[in-house]
This record gives sequence, C-alpha cells and structure tokens, in this order.
Amino acid sequence: MKYQKGQSIVELSIFITFIIAPLMLLLPYFSKIIEAKHYSDMSSRYIAWERTAWLERTPGNWSGNRATLAIKNSVKVHKEVPWRILKGHNSNIFSDTADQEWKKDDAAVYLKFNQGSQTSEEFLLAEFNPEEDDTNNHVYFDPKSSNKSVPGAAASLISAALSVLSIGNFSVEKKGYYEANHKIQITSHKLLEFINEDDQENPPNANAEVENKRPHQFELPIESKTYLIASGWNAGGQRHNEKRVRSLVPSSLLDAGIINTLRDGLSQVPIAKRLKSNYLKFGYIKIDELPNSRKGNTNTQGNTQ
Repeated sequence: MKYQKGQSIVELSIFITFIIAPLMLLLPYFSKIIEAKHYSDMSSRYIAWERTAWLERTPGNWSGNRATLAIKNSVKVHKEVPWRILKGHNSNIFSDTADQEWKKDDAAVYLKFNQGSQTSEEFLLAEFNPEEDDTNNHVYFDPKSSNKSVPGAAASLISAALSVLSIGNFSVEKKGYYEANHKIQITSHKLLEFINEDDQENPPNANAEVENKRPHQFELPIESKTYLIASGWNAGGQRHNEKRVRSLVPSSLLDAGIINTLRDGLSQVPIAKRLKSNYLKFGYIKIDELPNSRKGNTNTQGNTQ
C-alpha cells in the first residue's frame, strides 16, 4: 500500500489537466455555437414570414402604378437578415439598412470569441469563400427561399377555383408553400484542432495558406429550415387590396363611366336625386387603412400614395 500513496492526487491532476480544464475553456465556445444556432433559426423564420407578407413581384393582372405596390423581393429580404437578426440586442433597427453592405464588424457580441488570451478575439463564423483576399467580399451567410404550390388534392381544387376567379380581375398567391433555408459555418476552436491534430488520420489542409486558414482548421456547418403554409392574401398596398376586393363584388360592374354619367343626368329629376353617383356607389369598398410601409416600394419605408 505504501507504493500507492499519492496515486489519487496524480490521477486527479491528470483528470483536471486533460479533461476538466479543456472543457472549462471550451464551454464559452460551445455556448456561442448554441446561440448562433438559435439566431440562425430566427433568420430562417424571418425569411419565411417576410415572404408570406410581401409581394415578390408585380401581380399579373395589375394595371396601376407599380410604385403603389408593397414589393420586397427575396434578395432584399436576405440582405435584411444580418441587420435585423445578427446585429445585436442593443442595436437600432432601420428599415433602409438593407441597401447597405453588412460587415462582420457590425455583428453581435456572441459572434466573437476568444481563442486564448482575453485580447485575442476571433469571428465565430467562417467564410463560404475563404479564398477571397478582399475581406469586404467575404460571405458568411447562405440564405435561400422559395414558394411552391401546396401539395394535396384539396389545395389543387382551391387553386383551380382561384384561377376561375382570376377572370374577374381577382388574384392571390396560389403558391402558398413557403420554404426558407439559412446556412452558416462555425470556425473551429484551436483546442479542438489540437485534439484533432493527427497528420496520418487527419492530414493538414494543403490549401490552408490559400484559404487563409490554420493547417487543421475546420468548419461546423449549421443549417436552419422553416416551412410555412400560408394564404396568399398578401398586402400589396391600399389600392391593390381595394382592386382585389372589388373584383369579388358583382355590383362593381355597374361602377362605369357611361352608367355614372347617365345616373348623374337622371338625378336632376327630384324623385331620382339619390341615383347620383356620389350617393349610390355601386361596388363601394372601404378597407382599413394600411401603414405607410405597406403602401408602396418607392423606398423600404413606403410612401403615402
């Protein structure tokens, strides 16, 4: 027994040095990965919801001024994600930031971590184009979105019915199945690279210098997907809503220039005064006022048309 004295201290020292200490050093890094995954999920949800709420393009039966339609295409939605989701908790959100280029210096605090000392800070996300020398052109996000027809026989019947209604100038988005995909890559921690540093089983990256990486640096891919089935009653603007609703009101066919002129003439007779077009409005539609941001696409904040 005398030869076993101090054995537990040696075992404890080895356990603390090679297991507990590395885990304690990696815990902040793992917590940032979890937070990055959370915000990536939020990004995919934002993309999907924005696609259901804005028109992607001008409706086929629209004959008015395009500037009165609230249109936001997928490219603009994708550019909004870093500003709205990944900029940080204490940052102000402006509707016109989508026209600017997002830089990693604008990122939230959780997207930065310390590799060694407190003064050594590294960006958590890895580039999708590491071979690019110009850091201003590095791409850290890969967002995608699409909308398709809702699968199923019932959805097909509804789509056919809406096609019949389109004859009367009625239109809604018939592709109501929305999919959003948001991808990021997490750069590896130096401790994990050290554990993984085996030149035989895991040889160093031969292109590390070209890609501006460490020899054993690797990426952890994170992909977030959101699926939504939504009605196609997108708010394309005040006039767009009024025009679409009027197409469902048969009496709106009587609201024509010749008929209104005839009614105004007959209204001169005292007994037919109420026939005047200002009194008796066929197909009259009054819709709740939309916020200015949904009244047009002259800029992101909309206009007052």
